[in-house]
Amino acid sequence: MQKTQLSPTHKLMVRRFEQNNASEREEIIVAERLISLFVNGNEAVRLMALPHLIEELATGFLYSECVISRREDIVIVSFNPTAMSVEVQLATNIQPVFNDKVRSITSACGRGLTFVSALNAGFFRPVTTNTTVLPQTVIDLMRKLQRNSSLFHDTGGVHSAAIARGNEMLFSCDDIGRHNAVDKALGWLIRAGQLSYETENTAMLLTTGRLASEMVTKAVRGRFPVMISPSAPTSGAVQLAEDLGITLIGFARGERFNVYTHPERVAL
Repeated sequence: MQKTQLSPTHKLMVRRFEQNNASEREEIIVAERLISLFVNGNEAVRLMALPHLIEELATGFLYSECVISRREDIVIVSFNPTAMSVEVQLATNIQPVFNDKVRSITSACGRGLTFVSALNAGFFRPVTTNTTVLPQTVIDLMRKLQRNSSLFHDTGGVHSAAIARGNEMLFSCDDIGRHNAVDKALGWLIRAGQLSYETENTAMLLTTGRLASEMVTKAVRGRFPVMISPSAPTSGAVQLAEDLGITLIGFARGERFNVYTHPERVAL
């Protein structure tokens, strides 16, 4: 059965001011929808998200929050576009622990909710993969990520995330929130059977968002040895990346980038 496709954009008439003149014109804006996530029949959280790749988003969110650790932990995941809800049925041995009160997560810069403390480094084991990357590969991959998003070029209103191995871009996606975009990438890996917390990962994680501490915890959960962004890191992100074995690369713009932690993985 073919899935219902929801439009990721809306058209809107706006008044444009330019060089002291005003004109009416049609603009494309990105869609933002409230998605209810149900786990084992109970509503766990509401996510403000781009209505695309919602099953991947739900899977990646539960993985980021340490509710699941492998593909086999989920029996069923199904998105209902009419109700704007996604249902997840977990394996019988998985007992999720959420707050009694349903919370909403907005698309704002600071995430409104997580069930795991981003600063609890003891919850995560360090990444030990000896993967290396060439400087030119970092530059080329970031250019590919920015070119891949036609939605960003049309609207300017989304973040992107991607998974790459070597020079190859394996997957890329967009969302209104940088956390959601990374969760979609994680969810894609899990649903493809290419990620579990027990095994190391040789792929790299790319994001267009700011590198804050909670983004590093997602990279650790994904077992990514390298995380790349055109944006800046925070001090908390740098400390976590250093402690947990992540090569953190920021300000990847044009022909330059900064390596903040574990520079031994960037080989000349």
